[in-house]
Amino acid sequence: MDRRFVLAFTDPQRVQFLGYDLAPFCLRHRVRLHAIGSPFVEPGDLTSAHMLAAIKTCAGLPIDDVTGKDKALLHVWGKDPERFEKAAADFRTYMLETHWPKFWESSEVNRKASGVGMPWLLNLVANLIANGVDEERAWTMPECQAIWMSTCFSGLKGVDVNLLTTEDEEAMAAFTASQG
Repeated sequence: MDRRFVLAFTDPQRVQFLGYDLAPFCLRHRVRLHAIGSPFVEPGDLTSAHMLAAIKTCAGLPIDDVTGKDKALLHVWGKDPERFEKAAADFRTYMLETHWPKFWESSEVNRKASGVGMPWLLNLVANLIANGVDEERAWTMPECQAIWMSTCFSGLKGVDVNLLTTEDEEAMAAFTASQG
């Protein structure tokens, strides 16, 4: 069974992250990070202020309320770039994007099914809701699960979904190793 699928449905849980209680990363978090122009979801250089805003966003806290704990984190990151880089890498891990399904290729059918000009996040939530997932759950379920479920629903509706499984990747790596 595809390891990304298994991890998507067994790994997401609340986590303590640098003293903050974070719910599993969800579509609502991603939209909120887009709203503040976070480099975690948009191109750009990551700063300690971006990092703190992302953490507080996913903790459901106001980003403009800078506490003593926040100031201490900003100070530590300013003095120790390696700790900052480790925290940023750990936050990316928390987002669980590596648990998303991988696709062989984006087919013309998939592009048509996605809705031209429609934000992919909204399309994904709408697909979940159209298939009986409660709106609140669609926005707050772990993002990796939402993407797997939406992909499955699309496949059930006849959209050409070609997933690259972890087994496929292992077989290709073994073949490549045996050839070289």
